[in-house]
Amino acid sequence: MKLGQQDDKQLTQYLNKLLDEMPLHEPSPLLTDRIMQSLQDAAVSKPGVNTPRSTSRPWMNGAIAIAATVLLIQSGMINKILHIASGISELTDYIQNLSQYH
Repeated sequence: MKLGQQDDKQLTQYLNKLLDEMPLHEPSPLLTDRIMQSLQDAAVSKPGVNTPRSTSRPWMNGAIAIAATVLLIQSGMINKILHIASGISELTDYIQNLSQYH
């Protein structure tokens, strides 16, 4: 096994271990009530009328995406993820080459 493949395997195992050890948080007891109230409010509101909440949501999603990207870059994880992707591509090419011989 190549050194890069060992690193990829270890990284994958490490990430899986982190995911397995992540604590699961219980949702708020009022979560169901809030969701149902939101659905009822949305059904009652007129279509085509933007509420302040719905106009700020795309901006908030963009801000979260930018923060996550910066965090991945600063932690160096983005390079490791890209390295895994290139390793998968190399493995795919290798398997295709092997299948041509059979």
